[in-house]
Amino acid sequence: MKKKLSQLGAGALALCALTNDALAQYTGGENQPKLLGQSLLASVIFAALGMVLVFVAVKVFDKATPRIDIQKELLNNNIAVAIITSAVVIGVSIIVAASIM
Repeated sequence: MKKKLSQLGAGALALCALTNDALAQYTGGENQPKLLGQSLLASVIFAALGMVLVFVAVKVFDKATPRIDIQKELLNNNIAVAIITSAVVIGVSIIVAASIM
């Protein structure tokens, strides 16, 4: 247990050192917002866009599986449908997050 904790601590320390070096070399780019308000507005816009895209993806998934009534199955505590639906939501969320970055 102590060996795992010491390895974890050493890994975290190495990660912090690499992160500090990377941040020290970063000079900014053209897309760097200049004001806090711009950053907050961009975050709100991207969050809303991401939620809309996830909602659309769930609706498309619902239309793509006409033999399964997802809402009815979720109300009946069907765990398999819940897992598949959550996989769709997480997958689309990862894709949206990667495209926003």
